[in-house]
Amino acid sequence: MRSPERNLLITDKVSLPCPEDRAARAGYVQFGRLAILFVFLISLFSFVWAVPLQKVSYAQQQVVKEYELKAVYLYNFLQFVQWPQSKRMLSKDGAMVIGVVGESPFGDALEDLQADVRTSGMKPVRIIYYGVYQEDMDLGSCHLLFVSASERRNFRKIISGLKDAPVLTVSEHENFLASGGMIAMVQSGDKVRWMINRPAADRAGLRLNAQLLSIAVKVLD
Repeated sequence: MRSPERNLLITDKVSLPCPEDRAARAGYVQFGRLAILFVFLISLFSFVWAVPLQKVSYAQQQVVKEYELKAVYLYNFLQFVQWPQSKRMLSKDGAMVIGVVGESPFGDALEDLQADVRTSGMKPVRIIYYGVYQEDMDLGSCHLLFVSASERRNFRKIISGLKDAPVLTVSEHENFLASGGMIAMVQSGDKVRWMINRPAADRAGLRLNAQLLSIAVKVLD
C-alpha cells in the first residue's frame, strides 16, 4: 500500500493553496501531469519548497524522508531540460531514464516514484542501477545520471568518461560542480536546494529552462 507521504508528492492533479490558508492547506499541494510545476510551487511558497524538510502538514504531521523528496527532485529536473533529438528518442516506450552510479542512498524511493508516476499517468521513468563505478562502464544510456557521494573520488573520471554526452549529471556533493557535474543538490538551512554548472550543460548540448536557473541558489557561468 502506498504511504500517505508518497501520495502527497505525486498524484493526478495539481492544487496550489492561496497564501491566506497556506498553513492549513499546505498538505494538499499535489504534483500534476505537467512537470509537477515546481516553479509555481516555489513562487507561492507552497509545500515542497517552503516548509522544513523534516515535517509537513498532511492530515496529521507526516515525516517525508529526505530521499523521497530528492527522488521527486530528480524527476522534476527531467521536465526542465531540453535534450537533443537523438537523446529524446533513446527510450522506445517514451520513458525518461534515471541512472544511479555508486552506492544508492535512495532506498526504495526511486521505485516508489516510478510506481506513482505510472499510476498517475505522467511521463514514465525507468531506473538503472550501475553499481560501483568501473572505468569501462557505459553511463551514457540514461537521460539523468545521479552520481552518489560514495563516488566522490571518481567524479572527474565519471564526467570525463561521458565525453560531453547529453546526460544531465546530478549529485549531492558540493564538489561535484568543480569536477564538471551539472547539478548539485545542497542543504540550505533545513531545505534541499540546488546549484548549477551551466557551461557543463551547454557542452553536453542540454538546454536548461530559465526558471530552473533562476531558482538555483548558485549558477556557475
